[in-house]
Amino acid sequence: MNLRRILIAAGAACALLGSSAAMAQSAANAAASGVAAATKRFTIAMVLPRDDQNIEAGFTGYLQRQDVPVQYVSIRFSGRSEDIPELRAKVRAARPDLIYAWGTPTTLALAGRDDQAGKDDAIRDLPIVFTEVTDPVGAGLLRTLEGHGRNVTGVSHVAPLPVQLNAIRAYRPFTRLGYLHNPAEPNSGLIRDRLKELARTQNFEVVEASLPLLPQGGPDPTQIAPQIQTLAERKVDFLYVGPITFLAFTHRDAVTTAALQNKLPTFCATESIVRQSGCLFGLFSNGANIGRYAGSMARQILVEKKPPQAIAASTLQRFSLLVNMRTVQALDLYPPMLLLNVAEVINVPKQAAAN
Repeated sequence: MNLRRILIAAGAACALLGSSAAMAQSAANAAASGVAAATKRFTIAMVLPRDDQNIEAGFTGYLQRQDVPVQYVSIRFSGRSEDIPELRAKVRAARPDLIYAWGTPTTLALAGRDDQAGKDDAIRDLPIVFTEVTDPVGAGLLRTLEGHGRNVTGVSHVAPLPVQLNAIRAYRPFTRLGYLHNPAEPNSGLIRDRLKELARTQNFEVVEASLPLLPQGGPDPTQIAPQIQTLAERKVDFLYVGPITFLAFTHRDAVTTAALQNKLPTFCATESIVRQSGCLFGLFSNGANIGRYAGSMARQILVEKKPPQAIAASTLQRFSLLVNMRTVQALDLYPPMLLLNVAEVINVPKQAAAN
């Protein structure tokens, strides 16, 4: 009887061991498959009109923490329309698995407009993940944020305009909002028109100046200061600087210098012009968080094999308020304490910081 029990127990043990061995082998096979996938090094073309910043650090850092093996190919875009064919050729020659694009002009240069499919040589066969495209639908990049059906998706960075206007009012009430328009960037006209719509219901006026265009079609940077002076002479309460690459990035110092010279307070919808130049204050999504979110989209495409058509373009829902105290002092225009309590404050004078 004891022997029979021992044999039954031994048989059960063998069955259990056999099952465990099979499970172990299955797990080993899955692990081996994962290792094989991980050993594939993906190529990402990083297409920028500028040097890397915290957005790109967030993007690459996220993929590194997720153990996604990537080699990056940096490609610079001049921003000039005549250079678009060469840009597309360079990107294709890099044979990337995915393209990272910063900003509306760069993304449109690569992907083209949604309604131009079959009419241009835009890159429509490689996945593209964008950052800092203000209005993908309004710019013609996507027909809708969800179910867009394109090889393009990504992250917008701008707080809704009504929220931005509330932030300006929290600093100082205003009735005249200055706007410098760049006719060469589609975003600029979209934002201007939206501001004018809101002005009709919120009892303020949009005072507009427009940059003249050079013969080759680009805006004239030498006219930034004169146009801002014109706005100051027209007694605007604030200069609104939207997410316009030419003004908020490429020539941000010219914009903020001219505003300071004319004692004109500036509100900016992007981070770098506040943090790295002289804009008074701004409200926007944090750059590193934008990069991480875009990195998660890239991982879905590369590792999970999810098509970009199935990933909705979206905007972060948390925004940061940033106040530049150096500009505050220069203008002698201090924000209310309630606003300071919720803002990040930079460039605080050493004496004030010590106190």
